[in-house]
Amino acid sequence: IVRSASCAFPVGNVLRKTVENDGTLEEDTLYWKYIHPYLESCPENVRDIWSYAFTEIMNNAIEHSGGGKISFMIRKVCLYTEISIVDNGVGIFRNIRKYADEKLGIKLNAEQAAQELYKGKLTTDPKAHSGEGIFFVSKMLSEFAVWSENTVYTYRCDDGDRFAQSHLISHYTKMKEIGTMAVMKLENESRRISKDVIDEFAPLEKGFVRTLIPMREMCPLGEPVARSQARRILRRLEQFQEIIFDFQGINFMGQGFADEVFRVFQNRYPDIDMKAVNANADVQGMIRHVRQRMAEERQLPDE
Repeated sequence: IVRSASCAFPVGNVLRKTVENDGTLEEDTLYWKYIHPYLESCPENVRDIWSYAFTEIMNNAIEHSGGGKISFMIRKVCLYTEISIVDNGVGIFRNIRKYADEKLGIKLNAEQAAQELYKGKLTTDPKAHSGEGIFFVSKMLSEFAVWSENTVYTYRCDDGDRFAQSHLISHYTKMKEIGTMAVMKLENESRRISKDVIDEFAPLEKGFVRTLIPMREMCPLGEPVARSQARRILRRLEQFQEIIFDFQGINFMGQGFADEVFRVFQNRYPDIDMKAVNANADVQGMIRHVRQRMAEERQLPDE
């Protein structure tokens, strides 16, 4: 058995548990009974993150999935811990698609439904939930993925399909049908602090006012070039006071896309602070180009 100073038990310790979603489940009770004992050797900030992440995602499975069973697994090794939660419900992306169709009048496919999760403030039950859980959970963890309808939403995953598939195989032996699976990973010595992550996007005195849009994930089939791409990405973003567009991994941005985002949308919502980070020289140049046009328009005399 391989051990290190930070290991409280042998490498590869795994727990798998399946429970009936019979209306009596409580996510915090499940955490303290089954998950917390595996994390007692971790620093307090890591335990805080896992408490937040597990209970948020488990609550989604209990209250939103419509499934009768929930399976979860924790695997802790010396360097990191992984937790996955699976239900046999209707599927998160199908729920989002139904809500968008019936309440917002928007038709989405599964991939577009997954992309809505990057923005935050999305919930299919706005009277009971704020739409913050998945957004903040993804920012706290090292890797995060949600699988449903053969579609994967990922954050900070180099290979999201592999990350998800490795857990799917484990759960198929327990669950005949899988509606939604969430997979989470965090280093056991991570320095992230849950409060810092929340304060970055939702300062206590302002609320959830800032969002981060990862452009590479929002444009998985190619570079951002079309106005239709821009309009899908911009949908619901008027709810925020600040929007940060992360262009990491983007080599080129089309004029139509840039114009729709940084001129048309900005003119429509002039009080929203729109920022671009990790943009290369070409992307920065295109942003300057459309913003220059916007500045010239504002200088024209009224007719």
